[in-house]
Amino acid sequence: MIGLAQKKRIMMTTLYTAIVIIGVFFIFPFLWMVFSSFKLNKDVLALPIRFLPPEWNWKSYYNVFFEFTDFDFPRYIFNSVIVAVFALLLCLFFSATSGYGFAKYRFKGNKLLFTVVLSTIMISFEAIVVPLFILIRRMGWQNSYIGLIVPESLTAFGVFMMRQFFYNVPDEIIESARIDGANEYVIFSRISIPMAKTALLALVIFHAQWVWNLLIWPLILISTPEMRTLPQGIALFKGGYNTPYPEQLAISVVACLPLLILYLFLSKHFVQGITMTGLKG
Repeated sequence: MIGLAQKKRIMMTTLYTAIVIIGVFFIFPFLWMVFSSFKLNKDVLALPIRFLPPEWNWKSYYNVFFEFTDFDFPRYIFNSVIVAVFALLLCLFFSATSGYGFAKYRFKGNKLLFTVVLSTIMISFEAIVVPLFILIRRMGWQNSYIGLIVPESLTAFGVFMMRQFFYNVPDEIIESARIDGANEYVIFSRISIPMAKTALLALVIFHAQWVWNLLIWPLILISTPEMRTLPQGIALFKGGYNTPYPEQLAISVVACLPLLILYLFLSKHFVQGITMTGLKG
């Protein structure tokens, strides 16, 4: 007879084995990209396929930044950082204020308005990109940071996520603060926002990866090379007479690093934030 402790060990071993196998499937494409970035151009698509480089090429990362004069990747990285940081800050502000208002204020049409906001999740970005471009162009924001930032500064998912979190904040805490004389701004900024730090950090990961990887909107809006974002630069990157695969893979690895570092620092808060923003209400 198998004891309870032994059954538990078998279940945990099976679980961890499954997690490792799934993890390998997810991480394998990234490892392939990393190792292929150190291959020679002729070895990237060579048959038979080799996972490790037959001959290590250490110059691909140098070449992509200094040998292709038509592609200013340091500038593209700078543009992507500017767009991602400011779009993220605006998203956090708008999502937190909107979510708090929907969760803690009772007004006529609250649920209807929130339903309208939430329903925009079903509208794909491709469906609104043409009228959005016309609007941005008429406002004079084409080929500018503000034209890239403003359309990405608010998401219905962010509003939904923060609303669900603020529902879990006890009303008694807010009422006690009001009795003590705190105004609504103080209650929101000094009581509610510190309590929502975990949810905000989870939203940082969600929205940062969305803005950082955005390609369609920059391709449509930006026509001047100096205003390109990093995904746009990678999509347009090619050599004069052949495709430099190691350099393409090298800059792709560089593009993945900021999000990877961000997740490593915020992974604990990410899991807690998703757990705490349940579907209550």
